[in-house]
Amino acid sequence: MTAMINGYPTEEELRDRITRQLGWRGPTDTVALLWRGYLIALREWGLLEVHVGDRLLSLLPVVGSKEIYELSLDEPISPESEAEIDEFLAQQNK
Repeated sequence: MTAMINGYPTEEELRDRITRQLGWRGPTDTVALLWRGYLIALREWGLLEVHVGDRLLSLLPVVGSKEIYELSLDEPISPESEAEIDEFLAQQNK
């Protein structure tokens, strides 16, 4: 059986949902990880453009970056990539 996609959420709908949940729960790691996983899944299935996903991800606390990288590539992160991510995150926190 093949599932049919009848529609998918727009950037505005997702932004509103993220903003509401952040208002209810605050910028917790749990909220961030759930939304990051959801957005990455939408992106992987071609239901969310990369630049839209990046804008929505920017609403969330940065957590799980290395794990998302591994999930997306389906392989463990290399020491070089881990160092690059650490450097990028350090720049974001300045």
